[in-house]
Amino acid sequence: MRYLLIAIAFILFSCKQSAISKQLSGSDSLVLQFNHPQSNMIAKTVTTTETSAIRRLAQFVDGKGSTLFKCGYDGNMIFFSKGEQKGDISFQYSIDSCRHFVFDMDGELKAARMNNEAADFLKSLAEGRNAY
Repeated sequence: MRYLLIAIAFILFSCKQSAISKQLSGSDSLVLQFNHPQSNMIAKTVTTTETSAIRRLAQFVDGKGSTLFKCGYDGNMIFFSKGEQKGDISFQYSIDSCRHFVFDMDGELKAARMNNEAADFLKSLAEGRNAY
């Protein structure tokens, strides 16, 4: 019986979603906007309704917290569910020492670290490769 309670507690704690995961859950479409270097002018837009790509990018944003860097942004991701915007997340992937995501959570700016896999994935999308 004691092992059963421990197993249930483990499952409950491991299934706890972060605030950003809750916000982005159920997203059914995604728009990625990539900026021209050193500007906020949009150079390229990529859209997808592919569930695996949307989930993968949402998982990347759910990384460890980070400080708010001031090194510009390579673009942003806008998550939608049934036409309603669920989240707008800015990202910086091109400067190794400054890779991160920034988003608004309950009126407060939050940042999350970007791992190499996320940076490589975003770079490949910016270069026109659409393999998820």
